[in-house]
Amino acid sequence: MASLLTGGAQAADLAQAPAPVETPDVRVDRAWKFVIAPYLLAPTIQGNSRIGRLPDTSLDVSPGTIFENLQFGAMGHFEALYDNRFGATLDVAYMDLGKGRSFPRVGGSIDAGVKQLVTEAFFGYRFWRQDRNWAEAYAGGRWWYNQLKVNANTPANTFTRTITEQWIDPVIGVRGQVFVAPKWSLFGSGNVGGFGLVSDFTWGLQGGFGYHFNDRVALHLQYKATGVDYDNDKSGRSAFSYDTVTHGPLMGVAISF
Repeated sequence: MASLLTGGAQAADLAQAPAPVETPDVRVDRAWKFVIAPYLLAPTIQGNSRIGRLPDTSLDVSPGTIFENLQFGAMGHFEALYDNRFGATLDVAYMDLGKGRSFPRVGGSIDAGVKQLVTEAFFGYRFWRQDRNWAEAYAGGRWWYNQLKVNANTPANTFTRTITEQWIDPVIGVRGQVFVAPKWSLFGSGNVGGFGLVSDFTWGLQGGFGYHFNDRVALHLQYKATGVDYDNDKSGRSAFSYDTVTHGPLMGVAISF
C-alpha cells in the first residue's frame, strides 16, 4: 500500500511539473556599428597654383615624385552608424613633403617643404537599405590645410618664409554599396561643394570594389579624385590660389565592430 501511494504521488508530481520553456533564437541588431579603415592613396596632383607675387605655376606631380619626397604620411577613414540609418564619417589624408638642394659652387642650399591636410567630416542618412545593400545622402565639410616653407642659405642672402592657407568648404553628396556576389561588393560616392561661399567649387568622386573575408574584415580597391578651385582674393605677398585635382588608386582594409 505504501509503495502504491508513493508511486501515485510521484506520478502526480510528474504530471504537474511544467514543461521546459524553449528560448527563441532571436538576433538583436546592435544599435551602434563602427568601421575603422586605414588606407594608402597613390596620388597625382594636376592643376595650377599661385603664391604671393609669383606667376601662376602649372602643377603635374606624379606619385613617384610624391613618394620620393615624402617625409611623413597618414591616411584613414572612420565611420559610426546608429540604428542602421544615421551615420557620421571622418576621412583624414595628410602628407608632409620635403626636398633639399645644395649648390656647392656658390656655397649655399635651399630647403622646401609642403604640408597638406585634407579632412572630410560628414553626417549621413541611409534612405534605402536591403540586406547588406544601402544608399546614403550626406552633408558636411571638407577642410583644406596647405603650408609651404622655404629656407634659403646663400652667401648673398639667408631667409625663411612660411605661407599657410586653410579653409573649410560645405559639401553635400550621396554614396552607396551593392553586393554583386556573397563576398564581392561595389562602392560609389560623389559630392559637390564650395558654391562660392569659400572656394568657388569643390567636388569628390570615389568608386571601386571590395572583397569581404567575413562580416568584420574587408579589402577595398578603389579610385579617388578630389578637385578644388580656391582663391583667397588677396594681392601682393598674401595672394594664394589653388585650382587642382588630386586623384589616384586607393587600397585599404576596413575593420567593422
